[in-house]
Amino acid sequence: MKKFILVIALLAVSFTNAQNILIVDNNTNVDTTPSHMYSTFATANTAAATGDIIYVQPSATSYGNINISKEVTIYGVGHTPELNAGRRATFGLINVASNNVKISGIRTTAHIQSVSARSNITIENSIISTSINFNTGVTNASIQGNIVLGGITLHSTTSTNITITHNFFDTVAVNGLSGFNSSTIFNNNLITFAGVTTQSFFSSPIDLVAQNNIFVSTSSFHAANWQTGSSPVIFNNCLSYSYQGTTLGLLNGTGNFDNTNPQFVSIPGTNPSINVDNDYNIGSGSLGTDGNEVGLFSGSYDFDNRGYPTILPYLEEMTISNNMVQAGTHLNVNLKANANKTN
Repeated sequence: MKKFILVIALLAVSFTNAQNILIVDNNTNVDTTPSHMYSTFATANTAAATGDIIYVQPSATSYGNINISKEVTIYGVGHTPELNAGRRATFGLINVASNNVKISGIRTTAHIQSVSARSNITIENSIISTSINFNTGVTNASIQGNIVLGGITLHSTTSTNITITHNFFDTVAVNGLSGFNSSTIFNNNLITFAGVTTQSFFSSPIDLVAQNNIFVSTSSFHAANWQTGSSPVIFNNCLSYSYQGTTLGLLNGTGNFDNTNPQFVSIPGTNPSINVDNDYNIGSGSLGTDGNEVGLFSGSYDFDNRGYPTILPYLEEMTISNNMVQAGTHLNVNLKANANKTN
């Protein structure tokens, strides 16, 4: 099955890019003798040239910790695909050691980091199981459409022009949003938190303006203080709500919807935690600064519950009409794919 998903993805990429395409596949019984096929990310990274695309096949086995030392784009099939028995491209720790890197449609079991100054990094449509750490002066980065299960750490003075929009922060850690400054764009995110009453989740921000976000509590957290440090976050057209009936502290700013139930279209009871079957559109009528509903589904980027990479189509159905064939004869396959959005 994965081979046919690969064919569709390659067709989409070949029409839009002139770069070389490298394939990484650690599944058993896969022929990696062709020059563009690799069984590990490290060997593909070594072979890659500037601007190449590395397509990582879904697998039940993690590809492990990786170091990205080339200017490349990395595509998985989506962090929670409908087919492939839910298999996806999974990594451990990802270290970004180059400029001009894009990561899309994968899952990590650890964090994504950069330990030296880098620029032009894109992370989208992925699940990050702990955090994103850009605390060494990353500039011009875009973090969009992800599910983040921990938080994001930036360097408060040298991390500039970081765009963080349309992400689902599921149970953000204490002080989990750290080092944001006046050049950080933090808009149209959904943040859930379940800490104790004294928790704050913005750590020492500097002149941060946050717009069109939804903050929902699933615990006794009362949010009397939304951040640590002396520079208060300015919230514009943001919504706050506690599913435990606690009155949250008022958001500092204008146009906010304090203590307003977002009335998500479909969640189980009062549990807003991420699930691909939930619908996080809101029914409260709360509008953002752009005149659209606050949260994940407005503006210039549209959140996808399953993390299908933008620009690539995704497979919905596959039927093999003759699953036993003689060598040298044809395998008859009918495919049904859907065009993805091109944010």
